[in-house]
Amino acid sequence: MTESSTVPDVTSAAGGIALPPVPAVPDDPAADAVVPPTEREREAQCMEDATAFDVGTASLAGLRGLADRMFRLLDTAVPPEQAVERYAAAVDEIERRARRARLVATRGDAAISRAVFKDSAFGSRFELFVDGGLAAYLDYSMLGGRLTLQALVEMPGFEQRGVGRVLMRRAVLSAHRRRLDLVAGCAAARDFLRQNPQYLTLGRTS
Repeated sequence: MTESSTVPDVTSAAGGIALPPVPAVPDDPAADAVVPPTEREREAQCMEDATAFDVGTASLAGLRGLADRMFRLLDTAVPPEQAVERYAAAVDEIERRARRARLVATRGDAAISRAVFKDSAFGSRFELFVDGGLAAYLDYSMLGGRLTLQALVEMPGFEQRGVGRVLMRRAVLSAHRRRLDLVAGCAAARDFLRQNPQYLTLGRTS
């Protein structure tokens, strides 16, 4: 007796051959990955930042950082064209500030005390010039007969050299001569008057 065998039906309802389903292709994880910039792209971004960097107003730490980045670019096989210029600009500014600091330190307060004091009414600030260059300025506001000292700024190379103290003294004397009410509206002005109480008698200080 012949046994019947069961053969799986591989035909479709329409009589064709049923093919197995095509497996779905998984998404390529690399397609969504962030591609890191190339070395040239990093150099281009570095040079773009360096070109926009203002060496005249930057801090000493910022200048040293710029010089270090440009030096590393100059040490590559094909350095960017402007790397030499930016490196030289940073180094020149660092050396210029060092020379100015040495000059101020050598001359001391005697030289600074002979600095030129100006009242820039258009800019609403007092200014102090040493050797023809701006060493510090003091922003103020004027309302009626009241003079408010708002902010003291010492220029790069003159920090901690006494120019702020000299400028503050000149500003207080100027207010006294003009019979103005003086308002110490910033920390530098309050510190100066606290450390030099003799100037409190020169005018009415609110």
